[in-house]
Amino acid sequence: MKKLILAVILIAFLFQETNAQSEGGRLAFGFNGGLSKYWGEFTDNQFWLQGQGFLRYNIIRTLSLQASFGLTQIRYKTDADALKSYPNYFGQDAKQGYKYPGLAALITDKNSDRILTYELTLSYNFFPSQTFVPHVFVGLGYMSFEPKIGDTGYEGAAPNNSLGNYKKSNMEFPMGIGFETYLNDDLVLNANVTYRILGTDYLDDLADKDYTGPTQSGVQSKYAGSKGDDKLLTFGLGLTYYILGETDYDGDGLTNDRERELGTDPRNPDTDGDGLKDGEEVDNYHSNPKNPDTDGDGLNDYDEPMKYKTSNLKADTDADGVNDGEELTRKIDPLNPDTDGDKLLDGDEVNKYMTNPLNSDTDGDELTDGDEVLKYNTNPKANDTDNDGLKDGEEVNMYKTNPALADTDNDGLNDGMEIRQYKTDPANSDTDGDGLNDGAEINEYGTNPTVMDTDGDNINDGDEVRKYKTNPVSDDTDKDGLKDGEEILTYKTDPTIPDSDNDGLKDGDEVLVYKTNPTNADTDADMLNDGDEVLKYKTDPLATDTDKDKLADGEEVNKFKTDPANPDTDGDKVIDGDDDCPLVAGEPSMTKGKNGCPQPPKIGTKTDFPDILFIVNTDKFNFDYPATSLNLAKLLEYVKQCEGLSVVIEGHASEEGNKKRNQELSELRAKKVVEWLLSQGVKATSISGAVGYGSSQPKVKEPTGAALKKMSKENLENIRKQNRRITVKITKTCD
Repeated sequence: MKKLILAVILIAFLFQETNAQSEGGRLAFGFNGGLSKYWGEFTDNQFWLQGQGFLRYNIIRTLSLQASFGLTQIRYKTDADALKSYPNYFGQDAKQGYKYPGLAALITDKNSDRILTYELTLSYNFFPSQTFVPHVFVGLGYMSFEPKIGDTGYEGAAPNNSLGNYKKSNMEFPMGIGFETYLNDDLVLNANVTYRILGTDYLDDLADKDYTGPTQSGVQSKYAGSKGDDKLLTFGLGLTYYILGETDYDGDGLTNDRERELGTDPRNPDTDGDGLKDGEEVDNYHSNPKNPDTDGDGLNDYDEPMKYKTSNLKADTDADGVNDGEELTRKIDPLNPDTDGDKLLDGDEVNKYMTNPLNSDTDGDELTDGDEVLKYNTNPKANDTDNDGLKDGEEVNMYKTNPALADTDNDGLNDGMEIRQYKTDPANSDTDGDGLNDGAEINEYGTNPTVMDTDGDNINDGDEVRKYKTNPVSDDTDKDGLKDGEEILTYKTDPTIPDSDNDGLKDGDEVLVYKTNPTNADTDADMLNDGDEVLKYKTDPLATDTDKDKLADGEEVNKFKTDPANPDTDGDKVIDGDDDCPLVAGEPSMTKGKNGCPQPPKIGTKTDFPDILFIVNTDKFNFDYPATSLNLAKLLEYVKQCEGLSVVIEGHASEEGNKKRNQELSELRAKKVVEWLLSQGVKATSISGAVGYGSSQPKVKEPTGAALKKMSKENLENIRKQNRRITVKITKTCD
């Protein structure tokens, strides 16, 4: 028994560090179990089992009410000595295995009893604020019991029980000691020792009145002297779980759970020692109960609301940029954001502008600090903010210039220089109204800011710079021989481009030398621009038909491919305008369509056109060479020279490269020429076919072997070029 009690106490103390306590208003359920011991007619050293379940309610921290239901089993020995002591109960000379008098049941070595208890107890709790809470209790209960034969009770009811010689239920009075040790706020290890005054002597089925005195041998029995009611003692150890109610150890208004959640000390009502209880900080002031200065302003959370009337949640109650603690140190008002009334926050004065928050005009320039900062954007600590040589007050009150800008009109000249040196208006960026600001005229363009047209070309400086992009200090910007004003106002040419119409002639040359129109690239509308006529074709840019051959210069160049400076391009004494074949020398003829045309060619006649060039390894014409276009024109003229003419277009290649590819290219190129002729209006009946011969029919023999190696690339190319050709073969002559 001692070992059991010591074990219970040891377990309790192992959990003493847990933060918990007995708290009023809490409801719990629990159970315990342990050993039972009875004293009566058969008192011996037998222990058996008991258990109970209960509901426990803490009325206040020191008083608890508990309602419990218990089941207890006891057993006791019915040995030889017991049989001799109670012959009226067991029978004379009874032995184990004999029958009980008047019963069929046999006497065993042990009997037992099952006891049910229903109890209500009131406990007094010692040290309710500690983890280990011992208590004493008394109460009132009701019990029922059932004495049985044998230690399991399966042999049947005990004799007096079976005969109904006593009541098996009655009131009983429990009392005892116990303890609770808190594993946490809700879970508790409980233990108790309960002694019960039972009010019956039949717990073991036998009352002391049945005792007959000394045994027959005259020796006093060990059971002699058992007088009065039977007694019951139980020892229990178990768990209790609190399901309702919260704990608040320190009475600060926060439950233990809430304190653990917040990280405060559940056993200290003012964790941070700032003078406010943790509950007040959390619920009333919303400050940090773990920090004596929640807002970090140097004042503790208690002093702010109680002493200075400031907020303990805002480091800067008046939101002026200086925290409350610093304001008190500086002697400024923590509840007034602008102590000196200069329209600047105290914090801005201290931290931003470095002005005196107790003096509305720090620099004594007759402008308040607020006006300087907010209205004039000047430095409240300097009397000439923009360093333009004029004091801020003078600029505001006398010159009406901006005291925060050295250059009020933003023209690139500071106000003092405009007034004293250049005699310009410091409030007007363009004194002469020419569209250029004064600073740009002096510093960038070198013009006179008080004169609108510096170079005297009748265009004001601003228009020259911004509109016409001309040089305002030069009267002929593009050096074309015409003044800028003349170009703009008289000739409508571009004064920044020497050749306005991009015809290859300067505007001045067109006006002064060639008398052409400098804004029209083709003055005579002959489809050739003036520059090409003068410089390339040597034609008259003022005459549509320079050579008087009845064809406009542009037609000759672009359409007929004739020479616009030669009235008879093919030299057959028929002028180009009358010549039906101006590119093929012929004879004069009165026949329509035959004038200047040659006699019909004979069948089988071949004519080569080696200067129709193609892009390498393709069938695409190479128009980068002018000869291609000219020879295509001659080819077209040749094929269309008369009705009924039919030709075969032959393609030939040099021996350079792969023969198979040369064959393919010659065929493709012959077909390409046919396509082109058809696209130019040649009738399909005029084309008998297209044939490619590759390098099989060279016009000039190409060198091989040693001769090839010795020949220069240039000479070799001249030979090969003759073999790379388009040939026209007459298959049917003219009708």
